[in-house]
Amino acid sequence: MRRLDARRILALLVVLGFAAGVVMAWWARFIAPHRFEVRQVVVQTPRKHRKLAGLTIAFATDTHVGPHFRASDLEPVVQRLEEIRPDIVLFGGDYICESPRFMASAAPVLGRMVRSARYGAWGVMGNHDLANIRSRVVPPLEDAGIRILANEAACVETDRGPLWIVGVDDGLIGEVDLDAAFANVPPDGAAICLWHEPDRVEESAPYGAFLQLSGHSHGGQVRLPGIGPIAAPQLGRRFPFGRYQVGDGELYVSAGLGMYRPPVRFNCPPELTVIRLLD
Repeated sequence: MRRLDARRILALLVVLGFAAGVVMAWWARFIAPHRFEVRQVVVQTPRKHRKLAGLTIAFATDTHVGPHFRASDLEPVVQRLEEIRPDIVLFGGDYICESPRFMASAAPVLGRMVRSARYGAWGVMGNHDLANIRSRVVPPLEDAGIRILANEAACVETDRGPLWIVGVDDGLIGEVDLDAAFANVPPDGAAICLWHEPDRVEESAPYGAFLQLSGHSHGGQVRLPGIGPIAAPQLGRRFPFGRYQVGDGELYVSAGLGMYRPPVRFNCPPELTVIRLLD
């Protein structure tokens, strides 16, 4: 009789475990990817650039509009940006995936994100963008108001002084040229570096940007408690998520807004990053 009870208990535990697994898989596929967070990141500006304190920069990356994540899924992000009204919006690449045809739906929504910014929006390309042909991705983005930087820098004239946005071409399948990217930045200029992949940050750090913003890893998409991400893409494994001190500057790696294969998120919510520069 005791053996029979033990078997029933074991069978019940197996059934409950299977049911819990099904629920978790359903949540990770259909609910968690659409519950984004606004992650507040405070960055102390270097003393020589303290006049920039007070600027607010929104960083959106890895939207991956495609078959598993629609442009309409970004509507809550647009609404939050309209509430936040950042000074600048920066984009970290991988706007679409799978096919350039998704630019038709992605560009108008990204354009509405741009309009929330006081001074405008700049961005770089990601590996998925280049895989979908640069010439088919860049024009719709620039028509939407996002100036795409490929190994070049733009000077943003703010009411607190100039801020340079340096955009580096994709590190996996692009043509990286850091000398060209930083060529026009004055030696004493305040610069933020945009580079889709984070893992080559030691190469960009000596050029003097006080902050680098990257994405690419999606934070791993699936993060196990006490373990962290169970997988990350090439050039996104050493610095998969969060803040890192590299030389005299900082690196921040966002978990991104969209997702790629497998199209799930677990313990790794999508994020809109809001950076506040403080004295």
